[in-house]
Amino acid sequence: MANEFHFPDGGALVMVSPPLSGAKDLVFSYVAGALAKGQGVVFVTTDESPEDLKKQLVGRKIFFGDNVKFMDCYTSLAEEAPPAPGVKRLSGPLALNEISVALSEAQRGFLAQEKKHALVFKSLSTLLMYSSADAVGRFVQVIVAKVKKGGGSALFTLEEGMHDEKTVVVLEHLMDGIIEARKEKDALVVKARGFPGYEDWTRL
Repeated sequence: MANEFHFPDGGALVMVSPPLSGAKDLVFSYVAGALAKGQGVVFVTTDESPEDLKKQLVGRKIFFGDNVKFMDCYTSLAEEAPPAPGVKRLSGPLALNEISVALSEAQRGFLAQEKKHALVFKSLSTLLMYSSADAVGRFVQVIVAKVKKGGGSALFTLEEGMHDEKTVVVLEHLMDGIIEARKEKDALVVKARGFPGYEDWTRL
């Protein structure tokens, strides 16, 4: 990206973007920013494996060591994966309570080190394929409250065009800021609500 996107400090954000828009680069930028501040990162993945995400992070020269904890809600859908360092294997995106418990454990680990943490949840759209919008909304509300109580921040992703307007509005209502991202002439453009600097579409 030619121009760096500046995330606000703290709070919960949701990024809404079409598939294959290149918005994943913003997710990695969010992770890199948290690590640069000395924070830990809890990365919940529902749509690709932690192993693939690790390769993509390293490919972008984002080196994380023990500072990123992955919650894997994806791999069990296709296979039984072996244990891996820094990865918590979960039974799938339907297991909202299991995800919540695993997140709490990871958060406590960072708090015990007196570290603030950032949560990445990629993606809410997968949860909505398995659970009702009301159930996912209640789950997100609890997760956001836990993150804020620990002094952390959160970035959720949501695929544009997959959900009805009411569902999107309910999820956006739980957030402190909304980021819209899309591809335009082979470039990523963004617009944001809830924090300054991106009131109009901005090319990155």
